[in-house]
Amino acid sequence: MFGVLVFAAAYINIYVRQSHGESAAAVGMSDMHMNNMAKFWAIPIVQASGIAAIVAAYVSIILGLQQSRRAVGWLRLRYQDIDVLHRHVSMLVLVAIAIHAVATYLDTTGSVCRSAFWFNGCTDPWPDAVWAYNLGIFAFYLALLLGPTFYLRRKIGVKFWKYVHRFIIVFYIAAVWHTLILGLAKEDYPGVVRPLFWLLQIPVLWLMSRRFSELAKQRSQQKTDVRYWCSQALVVLSYAGMIFVLVVVVTSHAFWMNIT
Repeated sequence: MFGVLVFAAAYINIYVRQSHGESAAAVGMSDMHMNNMAKFWAIPIVQASGIAAIVAAYVSIILGLQQSRRAVGWLRLRYQDIDVLHRHVSMLVLVAIAIHAVATYLDTTGSVCRSAFWFNGCTDPWPDAVWAYNLGIFAFYLALLLGPTFYLRRKIGVKFWKYVHRFIIVFYIAAVWHTLILGLAKEDYPGVVRPLFWLLQIPVLWLMSRRFSELAKQRSQQKTDVRYWCSQALVVLSYAGMIFVLVVVVTSHAFWMNIT
């Protein structure tokens, strides 16, 4: 129900704006007459499924970090309850990503994005989107590789699975970047939506810093271990990320990145 509500809200917003020629896609490609919804029906589905996927991914990441850090007490759920909820939300992420990819493939704006599954498939008249498009493809394949590993953890080894599963944060970062450039256009989500999306990354970064801080402490007696220094570096990067988010929100400028 949660995923359906998020999808429906995003779909209605994009559909109405596109049908009136006011969406980011309709404005950016006005010569294609994208308010013809019979022809460009897939675009609202593409964007709505993407929004649903990133919202579900956010919840899943928060739950996963909470689950790995039992000391965090703000989420008053048992470990087993968090585990079940985390798995269900993670499945919602995969379903939303699948809908997102299929809808992109069926989208008739073929001159813009030729393929939903291959890198460098996005070209003119959307040159600024090439990097974001490739990030989306990278995130798509990473999710497909990492998502199902939970059900293979006994075959591949729980220890190895836990190590591999940590790379899900790479998927999330790529998905966030992809969303900021292509999915949360200012024309479609004016006002506080984008700044709020930025600010919502602070809890993720905070939980990451606490998690890797704990891992560093566990290895504090082995300071020659590369894993100790990697954990410390990730703590520093998490704090740097929080500062960066605040700077972006205050200044409305992301410097070298086209994600404001």
